[in-house]
Amino acid sequence: MREDANHKNKPESNRNSAVCSPASVAAKQRKNQKNAYRYPLNLFAELITDKRQIPILVELEKACFPMLMQEEQSDFEDFLDDEFGSGMILYDDRTPIGYITGRHICEENSARALKENEFIREHQDEIFYISSLAILKEHRSIKTLEFLIHETNTLLKSIGYRYFVAYVRKRHGLSRLLAYRASCEILHTTENWEGTGEPFDYCLVNLDSLPSLPLVADYFFHYLRIFRRKLKRI
Repeated sequence: MREDANHKNKPESNRNSAVCSPASVAAKQRKNQKNAYRYPLNLFAELITDKRQIPILVELEKACFPMLMQEEQSDFEDFLDDEFGSGMILYDDRTPIGYITGRHICEENSARALKENEFIREHQDEIFYISSLAILKEHRSIKTLEFLIHETNTLLKSIGYRYFVAYVRKRHGLSRLLAYRASCEILHTTENWEGTGEPFDYCLVNLDSLPSLPLVADYFFHYLRIFRRKLKRI
């Protein structure tokens, strides 16, 4: 979310990132495309574009994270003012159940990686930094997480990104799950991230390895979800 420090290990790979190899990407593409057809239609992702959405984000933040890890209202206001900020709120029908936010990679959020990792430096213009991802505990599942990442993937590709990086909480094996599902590469570990007392892995993901659908199918399911939400208003 802010500045990185106290890293346990240096990046394992530099110039030729394993997660970006053609073989790794192709294997994940084949596996993940099948899953993309199975996302529940009750899930819907809405772009964060308006300050009227901030109260929703604040409530989700309070419900999902301990106090030391929570963003404040001013943080979300800064996010909306950032021309490089992008994010979405996740809904179960009309109930907000999670969100994802981030911005372009920079010294403020990825100083160590930009300093030590040649691959990160060379592809800096194509890398998005995910600052926060939250899903309410009672709604957490593999399908819910994968749907949110799928929608994020579509958004990031539409604005010219090829990779994303993120500090991923090691607790409950979340970074291992991301490595398994998205073939992410753990570049280094921060043992006491942002003073929270918890270890976080700094991960790199190639967007091409994430779940995706052919354009026509993607539009079809998107508008099917919109139609479902409209029916729920009746």
